[in-house]
Amino acid sequence: MKIWYILGILLASALLSSAQENNTGKVIYEQVVKLEIKLEGDAAQFADMLPKERKTNKVLYFNPEESLYENGKSDAPDPMQMQHGGSNVMIRMEEPDNKVYTALSDAKQIEQREFMSRVFLIERKTENQWKLTGKQKMILEYPCQEAVMEKDSSRIVAWFTPVIQSQAGPGSYNGLPGLILAIDTDNGKNTITAQSVDFSALPKDALQKPDKGKKVTQEEFDAIVAEKMKEMGVENGGKTGGTHMMIQIKR
Repeated sequence: MKIWYILGILLASALLSSAQENNTGKVIYEQVVKLEIKLEGDAAQFADMLPKERKTNKVLYFNPEESLYENGKSDAPDPMQMQHGGSNVMIRMEEPDNKVYTALSDAKQIEQREFMSRVFLIERKTENQWKLTGKQKMILEYPCQEAVMEKDSSRIVAWFTPVIQSQAGPGSYNGLPGLILAIDTDNGKNTITAQSVDFSALPKDALQKPDKGKKVTQEEFDAIVAEKMKEMGVENGGKTGGTHMMIQIKR
């Protein structure tokens, strides 16, 4: 029993030492968004040919005071081309240049958001009200704990590791006593999972605040999106996880 007790103390000390040292770096995430695309009229015949999900790479730069979440570096995908009943269908997906900067010390965020070829800067206070569940699991080599939150009629599940002492996380999610390595929204509709963690020194400009776009509040931005979607006859905001999708049908 004494041996196990001593080993437990040594492990706790090692984790605490690692937490104190490993509080600055970057995380590569994979985001998977389930696509719910409804086509009407003549276009409905192509519904079964459309992709069911969208995978993209994201990167989070972080330190104990601030973080920046943005698109990862990857080659632009070639458009998908298909034929059906004598018609040619081309589907092109483009990832908007969105970024989220978070000042962790005072819970303030600046989000650069692209919408319909316009760029906006949304400033807000972070309001992540997490509840710990007591569940645990491993992600990569890190022990993680589960936290849940109900927000905007969605259920968000986060897995964070106290071993990495930064309250940062992907997107707008943060505020837990450890780095968030995974997010699951509404039972898999939108998942963000860490693929790697790197504690190498960050470039000097890695944590620059976004400064491009028209400054608006979150409420103003939501109203702009809702109005435009209503004009286009799109329900539920045409959600595809932030991805821009163009479908072109040629006969």
